[in-house]
Amino acid sequence: MHNPKVNIIILHFRNFSILSECLQSSQKISYPAYEITVVNTGSRLPLNIATQNKITESSLQVINTQDNLGYARGNNIGIRDALKRGSEYILLLNDDTVVSPDFLSILLETAEKSTDIGIAGPTIYHFDEPQRLWFAGARFDPESCMIKSLETAHIDNEVSSDLIDSDYITGCALLIKKAVIEKIGLLDERFFLYWEDVDWGLRAKKAGLRNFVVPQSRIWHKVSVSTGGMDSPLRAYHKTRSHLLMAKLHSPKALTRLHMGFFRDIAWLLIKSSDINRVLRARAYMAGIIDYHRDRTDRGPQWLWSD
Repeated sequence: MHNPKVNIIILHFRNFSILSECLQSSQKISYPAYEITVVNTGSRLPLNIATQNKITESSLQVINTQDNLGYARGNNIGIRDALKRGSEYILLLNDDTVVSPDFLSILLETAEKSTDIGIAGPTIYHFDEPQRLWFAGARFDPESCMIKSLETAHIDNEVSSDLIDSDYITGCALLIKKAVIEKIGLLDERFFLYWEDVDWGLRAKKAGLRNFVVPQSRIWHKVSVSTGGMDSPLRAYHKTRSHLLMAKLHSPKALTRLHMGFFRDIAWLLIKSSDINRVLRARAYMAGIIDYHRDRTDRGPQWLWSD
């Protein structure tokens, strides 16, 4: 039986304890033909996994970038390296995840069945509520430039065997063929954080391919750990800037409505919110809008990052 070579690319930003747990679960993967590449971005010190965590797996390598390059550019470095070394598939995996041993085998079995599959992904659950779905597919509305999750709020008690057709697969965990990357290109590096996975999925669909969530493939996600939580100014800034870029590329008619929505959010934070960080979050929203219009694509203002 042919087992195509898969390179698992894990983008890492500083929190080694989170990465360590991800690697421990990843090294229990039952699929026989995979390698792991950790792209260490944003750390001033090189990451030596073997000495820091006593991991000696020969199929694991580290690429140290030193500078914080963002999600798209950091992963693209790993993708280019993996393709040069003969990988037939790329699996992007967040470092704040824990995976089941068979999740990759199940994904590969699905991906190998059809040539029209663009990107495939597992069902993703909340780490702290292991039966609650976090991602099981989504729809993109080009009129509003918004996404609607498919059945992610309920507790999942039964696993369907039916594939879920999705407009995109979250970058938290996605499997993509070498041939698909050659057809649609790498991740768009103008997206520093957020929305680059939606863009990739829509580009795959425009190329005549389909994106699927595979329900029987499972992983668990520690949501927004790497960006300081759901309400962090860092997340607010990059979500805003990237959302506007997404609208410019795929839903230009939605740009005015998005701007109005962000300004309403800023006003609510400043006038009605009791959040202790409301001024900082409002500042982050405004900075995201301004920097979108400046065509800024880097990590953003220094004050967002706790260096």
